[in-house]
Amino acid sequence: MISLGYTVRTKVLKEYYDDNSGRYSQKANLDIEIVVDMFNTVEQYDRVVLLSGDGDFERAIELLRSKNTHITVVSTEGMIARELRNVTDRYIDLNKIRQAIEKSE
Repeated sequence: MISLGYTVRTKVLKEYYDDNSGRYSQKANLDIEIVVDMFNTVEQYDRVVLLSGDGDFERAIELLRSKNTHITVVSTEGMIARELRNVTDRYIDLNKIRQAIEKSE
């Protein structure tokens, strides 16, 4: 097996019923798994690219920055928590780079 330097984590989707909308939705919350992996491997890197806008990552990012780790957060405007944006070293709005990274037909 060839290693490309990353690990894919998967989790079974949980299904939830929303009383307000009357619809079912699915969710697989991987926040804790991502944070555990980041801290278990922190000695192996000096840069993190986090594709999330979830403010739950704020404290983990603060701690990583205290270890001189450079943090880039990639998300979309309106979908990134202010707290996360404030603690990151760099923020990239996916909407601004969409044409450069989107697969053309």
